[in-house]
Amino acid sequence: MSREPTNAAPPVATAKATLSIRARLMVLAGIVLVPLLFDRIRTIENDRIERIDTANQEVLALARQGVAAQRDGVIAARAFLQVAARAQATLAPTSEACNRFFADIAAQASWKMFSVADGDGHIICSSRAEAIGLDISDRHYFQEAVRTGQFVLSDYARGRVNSTPTSVALLPQIGSDGTVESVLIGALDSEWITRLASTAAERPRSAIVVVNGAGTVLAHHPEPERWSGRDFNEHPLVRAMLSRPDGVAMENGLDGVRRVFGFAQLPGTETRLAIGLDEQEIVQGVDREMRYAYLQLAAIATMLLLAIWVGGNRFIVRPIRLLALLAERFGHGEYEMHTARRRWAAEFLPLVAALDDMAAKVIARRAEARIMTERLNELATKDQLSGLANRRAFDAALDSEWKRAQLRGEPVALAMIDADHFKLFNDHYGHVAGDSCLRAIAEVLAGAVRTDLDLAARYGGEEFALLLPGMELPEARKVVMNLRQAIEDRQIAHAKSPFGHVTVSIGVAALRPVLGEKAQVLVEAADGALYDAKRQGRNTVVAYEPMMVLMAS
Repeated sequence: MSREPTNAAPPVATAKATLSIRARLMVLAGIVLVPLLFDRIRTIENDRIERIDTANQEVLALARQGVAAQRDGVIAARAFLQVAARAQATLAPTSEACNRFFADIAAQASWKMFSVADGDGHIICSSRAEAIGLDISDRHYFQEAVRTGQFVLSDYARGRVNSTPTSVALLPQIGSDGTVESVLIGALDSEWITRLASTAAERPRSAIVVVNGAGTVLAHHPEPERWSGRDFNEHPLVRAMLSRPDGVAMENGLDGVRRVFGFAQLPGTETRLAIGLDEQEIVQGVDREMRYAYLQLAAIATMLLLAIWVGGNRFIVRPIRLLALLAERFGHGEYEMHTARRRWAAEFLPLVAALDDMAAKVIARRAEARIMTERLNELATKDQLSGLANRRAFDAALDSEWKRAQLRGEPVALAMIDADHFKLFNDHYGHVAGDSCLRAIAEVLAGAVRTDLDLAARYGGEEFALLLPGMELPEARKVVMNLRQAIEDRQIAHAKSPFGHVTVSIGVAALRPVLGEKAQVLVEAADGALYDAKRQGRNTVVAYEPMMVLMAS
């Protein structure tokens, strides 16, 4: 009985011939004018769309530059507060010294204000004298900082001391009793908004708008005094800005000028920043080109008969260049060219068919090679008897997880599992039964794998390994105790074992690697614990610790 080939080459599509080159040149004169008209109009419309799209990308990029500047300020603020908290306790023990200390560092770091509030929300120390005594306990961000005990960044708002947009960074200080003793407060510099406004002002009739989550305008350029502090939460532009974290919108600005706005949300806040460019400026050049286009088409019509031969470039030279390009792509390994899907002149069909035939054969051979490579990779990393990872795959995974744990400071747990009295099992029941026993143990071991990071492997002979990255020793010990019990619960008969059925001994260790330490340290620790488990009568779990060995049955 004949069999179909398993890797047959895909069928080659048949290319269809259209008019010959000579016929195309004959009809070119009658059809060239209308396509030119429509192509020109389409090009101009595409240019309009591209200019608007370019403007969208430009304003969005400008908005994201502002976001990046604010993000850098927040990162610097958090680090600065942490350093200032440690320095303040040592260098500024009194209120007067504290005021001078924060005034100095605020001036050097260009902060708008730097203060300390007690746990009740009263400013007790500040770089600005007028801020001392202010009660900020009603502020949501202060309440959030006291509640969580973590670094908090407020939404932008108009400050109480001055009217410029201000965002407040807070870092609580926790006392020995676990309560918040004080809160370090820094008012972030908003000069980046002014700098961004100056950049946007280089374009005529551009605008910059900053609104908080309630729709209140915090900053506006130009005419900041006219718009800042007013509520525009019903304005179409503001609604669009608050509807999503970032994007673009073509809307009338607050001053009524229609612009293309790009906006983005400032990290850690509900505040949005928008940059707008005048729509008329973007498209006015396109409208001018539209008028010129009709004049150009009139001139082209008078020159058409003299320019018929130019059509040969499209219908003769271009197909030849395209075929040359396809051949070059073929030489660079791009085989899925689908040349038969195009319509070719009859003179080019033999070459097109030859290219498609060669590409189909190469694709078929590459598919065969890929299948073979995948099979070889599986054979190189998988133990054929147990279906688990082999020793080679285990060593590679252990080395990788060990290095990752060194960088992250995480533990790595390893369990070494050995089938008790397995040689006696093989001698009594035979190697076929021995293989079945190992597969049963491997099946239980595979069920102990929690995530993709865990790895169950056959370490050699009747010895297995279970790699548990990120797991501390108590948790790992619990996992392997359940594993030992699960294997015993299988009740695989073993007449030569003192237990009457197949059991395993397990040694488990969990270490946090230090730089320069090899993964072999973990293997030796788990192997030593396994040796102790065998010495203590087998069918048990022994956990390794640096100073002592904990034993559990």
